[in-house]
Amino acid sequence: MSATPYQDAVTADVALTRALRWIDRPRDTSAWMWVGGRAGSGRTALLREVVARHPGAVYVDCAGRSAEEVARDLATALGIPATDSFKGNFATVAHQITDDPVVVLANTQWAGRLRISREPERVLGQVARGLIEHHRRGLRMRLLVEVDDGPGRVAEWRGRQLTLEGGFDPIPAPAPPDDDPTLSAALRALAVAEHRFVPLTVWSLLCSALGQDVPESRLDALLGEAAVVDWIHRANDGTGTALVSFKQEATAQQLRVQMPVEEAKSFHTRVVTTLSAADASDEMRWYAERALAGHAAAADQFEALLEDTEAVTRVGYATLFEAFEAAFHGKPIPQGGIAARMHYLARRGVQPSSQGEWLALWHLTLMQARPAQRAAADQLLAAAGPVTLPWRTLWAEGVGAGAFSTHALVSRPIVRSLRIVHGPDGDLVTARTRRDPIGTWDLTTGAPRPEPDEATETSGTTQADQGPRGWRPAGAADGEVDLPRMPEYVRRGVRSGRHLTLASTDGVFVVELDQDAGRDAPADLLKRLVGTRTTLAPAPLPDEARAPTTDWLTDVWDAAAIKRFPRETLPSALSDIGAREFLSSVGFPCVTGFLELDTTGLASAGLHPVADGAEPVDDPAAEAHSTYFLLGWWQGERLLLDGRDGRVLLDGSSGNDDALAGSSLSQFVAMVRLYYWWFTSDWSIEDTESDVRHWLNLIDPQAYATQGWQRVFEDYNFGDRV
Repeated sequence: MSATPYQDAVTADVALTRALRWIDRPRDTSAWMWVGGRAGSGRTALLREVVARHPGAVYVDCAGRSAEEVARDLATALGIPATDSFKGNFATVAHQITDDPVVVLANTQWAGRLRISREPERVLGQVARGLIEHHRRGLRMRLLVEVDDGPGRVAEWRGRQLTLEGGFDPIPAPAPPDDDPTLSAALRALAVAEHRFVPLTVWSLLCSALGQDVPESRLDALLGEAAVVDWIHRANDGTGTALVSFKQEATAQQLRVQMPVEEAKSFHTRVVTTLSAADASDEMRWYAERALAGHAAAADQFEALLEDTEAVTRVGYATLFEAFEAAFHGKPIPQGGIAARMHYLARRGVQPSSQGEWLALWHLTLMQARPAQRAAADQLLAAAGPVTLPWRTLWAEGVGAGAFSTHALVSRPIVRSLRIVHGPDGDLVTARTRRDPIGTWDLTTGAPRPEPDEATETSGTTQADQGPRGWRPAGAADGEVDLPRMPEYVRRGVRSGRHLTLASTDGVFVVELDQDAGRDAPADLLKRLVGTRTTLAPAPLPDEARAPTTDWLTDVWDAAAIKRFPRETLPSALSDIGAREFLSSVGFPCVTGFLELDTTGLASAGLHPVADGAEPVDDPAAEAHSTYFLLGWWQGERLLLDGRDGRVLLDGSSGNDDALAGSSLSQFVAMVRLYYWWFTSDWSIEDTESDVRHWLNLIDPQAYATQGWQRVFEDYNFGDRV
């Protein structure tokens, strides 16, 4: 029993009386109470007694469960069909509560399966907070939440606190003797495990990773010693695997925080290497399924784990998503990598129900990724082993979320017509917009094919659309279709036997169904109630943006639009060396149709001098006295090149207060080119506007800060932009 009670702590009997009185107090509005105290003080028992006195109360034990699972359990207990529509998240669930409930969340501090988990914070910050902030006005809800730090929660979210006295210190006396390194290492190794239950063989492995070799037989003997029984007990996973764990998880947490950060990181790195080995024992595989992702997150090696395809197949999907949230907590994810692919999956609400469904979704994601990542898709299928995928992707065409490059415009046409047809060379897939063809491909290989002049619909096909409540017959308002559940961004499907052609906001892909596995598939939607807390780092500035090349310009504009000026034709008054070199070697884009920019006249008229920056000079003799050259028009003003220093300027004729459009010709062209790439491309999910803003600021911070460049993002009244 602790000798230092919490401030304002009360006995269990007093706490129960206060809690019941608070619940029954006649008030019109909702209220919440944070129930705190030391481990062993009886917090959970108190909440169970509250539920016993209020049989209609909603009780969810959060121990070992993710924030998503807690949210779903709450929705089910409240009688709210939370996963019958893609529309809405947990905030929507909270807003649908109507019957003045008593809601109890127990053991929020032990949420999650991993010790590195962020699930306790996610349960409080997204589930409990969702109830607090999104319940209906006038609802009389009583919310009781078990936490470690009641006063801290009151300070953050208000409400009341109820702290129980007593409990035990995390490490009971006597402390492990310093002169017994075996016992000390064994306790520390068990504490830094990422799963709370550890097979004896793995416990020995963890000791070795800490630098102390302790045979399994010695650990087995330790479990019978009096100095250990106060801390550790044996368990069983139900299949005969002998497990050990701390009697009180608080003991493990205190031992973990005592370990120096670098020592812990080195430990986790060694464990990841050992658990990822192909020749791992059955006990190691059992533990790897439940803990490898946590060790990788703790070692700052989570992205490397995702790249190890064979290791990924052995990691349970629930712990993988949990470790993902922990690995990138407060640490933005670099764009273009494999972790960014997982971010988009989580952001799109993908919540697998089995390891097979998870691997099918991950395989699809890799197939839709950049070519460098597609090789991992084949490796994934080879490494899946005994895991049965309900479906597997045969091929994918289009641009997956995040799988873009500034070397090409991103094209994601909206598929309005998707068919499986029989042509002269076999079954084909055709996709069209409302007016134009998108592509025709071989059904099973994805090889491009010419659109047949005459083709008949393959007999026995099933056509479906996916709406807010999942699959329905094509063109119908409701109904059911026998297709596997897919993420919300998949919009259309056509099934022919075991082949299913699908159109998403990213493109077109074909999957092959495992009809036996499909019989056990869940019937609800593939969605999440609790969103990811991970974020993407700003995309790195493309190298070409620092020094634009002709090829980079013609990647997005027709080659005829890029006007080059031979050096001998450039006016002598254009004295800036950088501008002269750029115009002669790279060229200037003569374009229009966006940003209210029109430089097309430059292609025919050439670089024309403007006297005093006001009127064109028609007298050739006056050319030598002018240092300004007309590039075109922008935002209702003349766009000028200052021949003395190479700056690009606006003449101010439309009232723009800032003259600067580019500190150099190269910088201005790079900014226009990146803006055009973003403006003309099709985006289904990426936050590319923030990236473009970031890039323009890196290219030319002085020009980007001007009224003209800020207006192109903040003012949507551009005639050629709306």
